[in-house]
Amino acid sequence: MTHSVPRRIVEAFYQAYVSRDPDRIGACLHDEVEWLVTGPVEVMQVCGHWHGKTAVIDRFARQVPQVIGFRDLQIEQLLVDGEASAMCGRIVCVHRRTGRLISHRLAHFVRYCDEKVISFLAINDSLDAAEQFMDRRVDFPGPVAPSDGDLIVI
Repeated sequence: MTHSVPRRIVEAFYQAYVSRDPDRIGACLHDEVEWLVTGPVEVMQVCGHWHGKTAVIDRFARQVPQVIGFRDLQIEQLLVDGEASAMCGRIVCVHRRTGRLISHRLAHFVRYCDEKVISFLAINDSLDAAEQFMDRRVDFPGPVAPSDGDLIVI
């Protein structure tokens, strides 16, 4: 049986997330949390998969601060439905190695169990973010003509 997560719990999680305080974030996590951040790990070392509260706390305490300095999370939409929440927004940070400001869109899909985060999925606009991390535009081959039977959506 699923239980609805109160909006105040979701908002408290995002307040902890924005604080970047590993202890505050840890207080919002289920012991068996699955944490997945999509993107090219070779370019964006904040991406990857972590399992368990200890691993996620370590991510915030040690791993992420080595790569970026968090500046802001601009939440544009926050939906709470049943045991889950979805957020769409923009993250702003500073790339530690280069000092460049990085700003890109992202979405979070979060599930809660006993009012704790049990599953976190961040989907980054990874092309935009990777280009900013590398400080260059990714070149793609010219337009490719669709083959017969390809669906074209405009």
